[in-house]
Amino acid sequence: MPLQTELCALFDPARHEPLTQVSWSDAAAGTAIQHIVDDAMQAFSPDGLWPTHELDEPPTPDARYSMLYLGAGGVIWALRRLAQLGFGRDPAGRFDATVPTLVQRNREFGDAQLGASSYLLGDAGLLLLEWQMFHEPAIAERIFTVVQDNLHHPTREMLWGSPGTLLAAIHMAESTGDPRWAQLFERGARILLDEMVLDESLGIWLWHQDLAGKTRCYLGAAHGFVGNIHPMLRGAALLPEPLVQIFTERALQTLSALALHADGLLNWHPVHDPAAPVSKLPLVQDCHGAPGTVSRLATAPRSEQWDGLLNGAGELVWRAGPLTKGAGLCHGTAGNGLALLKLWTRTGDPRWLARAQAFAMHAIEQVERERQVRGHGRYSLWTGDIGVALYLWSCLRGESSIPTLDVF
Repeated sequence: MPLQTELCALFDPARHEPLTQVSWSDAAAGTAIQHIVDDAMQAFSPDGLWPTHELDEPPTPDARYSMLYLGAGGVIWALRRLAQLGFGRDPAGRFDATVPTLVQRNREFGDAQLGASSYLLGDAGLLLLEWQMFHEPAIAERIFTVVQDNLHHPTREMLWGSPGTLLAAIHMAESTGDPRWAQLFERGARILLDEMVLDESLGIWLWHQDLAGKTRCYLGAAHGFVGNIHPMLRGAALLPEPLVQIFTERALQTLSALALHADGLLNWHPVHDPAAPVSKLPLVQDCHGAPGTVSRLATAPRSEQWDGLLNGAGELVWRAGPLTKGAGLCHGTAGNGLALLKLWTRTGDPRWLARAQAFAMHAIEQVERERQVRGHGRYSLWTGDIGVALYLWSCLRGESSIPTLDVF
């Protein structure tokens, strides 16, 4: 049975702030998107890329990140996508000389202990961007090697491990139709299945993440269980149906057993560690907690159990409100709003779209507020303004794809 708890123990109110009372406006959302795009294009330089925001913790003030997550690769990908969606001119030519340099630039700041293959932080995502732009067979071969060499990465999580790099195989399979990519993805899925561990005391399945020498059982979308299940749902059409079913059944079993719940709301601690006392309130942000759980698993089978779990998590996201940490995708208001959009896509219930759009208006205010305080924008996909722009577009269209994960 799920763990009983009080509502006040499901999240920390100090991490959230009251929702804006400004009503949704298509025009305001479109204007905000265009402003973010124009600012990002103006701030770019081929040598200096984009300035690194103080909150993204550069090792030195003049450091420049290159990865998809919070570097130039993610901003370039987002600007190209937004141009395709009608915001700004296609910027491809401006970045043609820059993109092939990003892998090497990124390795200057990579974590050698965890490896360079990572999808959001390392080679895989940047090579996928390069292939998308140039479609050169040699780049595809490099991607294949990176994904294959990462199949047994000991972190067993989204950011560094194979669940992340398997997304590159999914995107390549869908883009090329070459069956070897689907075969590579299935190999990785079966390895991950074999690496799941049964906790017999609770009857749940988990992965042990070996992160820099520390072994943990993370549950969330960034480093843990939910992030590992997501590729199996995202690429379900490329896998045998019984294999997908095993993952979804184990996911429901584990998340139901470990859910914290009260008054119809659900959340999860970032880490499952029955030997350690819980001293912190659960987080409510995309990387850990209810929002990421909904966003990554919203395509799970329609059933009373799955609907109850995802709707309860979504209600918690709405009740908790916007995040004080900012507007971004990973741990900001846009990321939480994306979970509400996912529920709109899943259920067709218009209240979820209205709630997502309310979060969008709040995110616009947060972007502008931060810009006034700092005097500049935040140029990154997962932590900054350009991710918010993509979220605003999704709210305009009632579309809920997760940037670089669901769509590339």
